[in-house]
Amino acid sequence: MVEYVAEIRDKGEVTIPKELRKRYALEPRKSVRLIPRMEGILIKPRPQDPLAELRGLAREVWPSDHSSVRIVKEIRKRVDFEVKGKL
Repeated sequence: MVEYVAEIRDKGEVTIPKELRKRYALEPRKSVRLIPRMEGILIKPRPQDPLAELRGLAREVWPSDHSSVRIVKEIRKRVDFEVKGKL
């Protein structure tokens, strides 16, 4: 595994080496996430659309024959019914 060294400047700025910027598509003005870990700080590119990262997460556990849209509609109907009962 290759190790990179970077200095922290007075304002806390660090230059990410060109090879890593290229590999991870880190362009100027693009945001990254800094995630504290026990062993150090993990730097991850922040997606343009934060929801894009969530898409497909439940693919392995969500039944393919169930529509999430249908389930949300059913939940909304149930909540509406419960709220009307309390009014």
